[in-house]
Amino acid sequence: MNSPLLMAAMALSLLAGCGGYGHGPRHAQGGMPMPQDGAMMQHDGMHSGMAMMPPAMFRGGMLMAHGGKTLYSFDRDQAGSSVCYGDCAMKWPPYLAPAGASASGDYGLSNRNDGSRQWTYRGKPLYFWSGDQKPGDMMGDNIGNVWHVVRP
Repeated sequence: MNSPLLMAAMALSLLAGCGGYGHGPRHAQGGMPMPQDGAMMQHDGMHSGMAMMPPAMFRGGMLMAHGGKTLYSFDRDQAGSSVCYGDCAMKWPPYLAPAGASASGDYGLSNRNDGSRQWTYRGKPLYFWSGDQKPGDMMGDNIGNVWHVVRP
């Protein structure tokens, strides 16, 4: 069962899923790149026994997408759905899930009014701040007393 051929086939199938990393679709409003990293994808039978990676993880006491961008929540969102659209979504791009993504545990998916789906953490929709320039930046924390870095 642990033949080198089988191990090589498994490694190639894992690498094939990473081919588009960092080159995801652009946000419909404002052309900002939307992350594809960390999405929990539904796989066919070849991958059914593999653990799926959550869409984000805690580092340094804050929730980050796998590219290192800080994730935020918005106090005005209601019952797990976003109220951030238009100019708001240009400043605070939603953390969109790719087609076919599924969620588990503390992570969920919320439908947006444009048909896209947004990642949530414990029911709160997740966003990026357009002012964060590099991984680990958290310049959007506590803006207007309604935007907050997501913490454990």
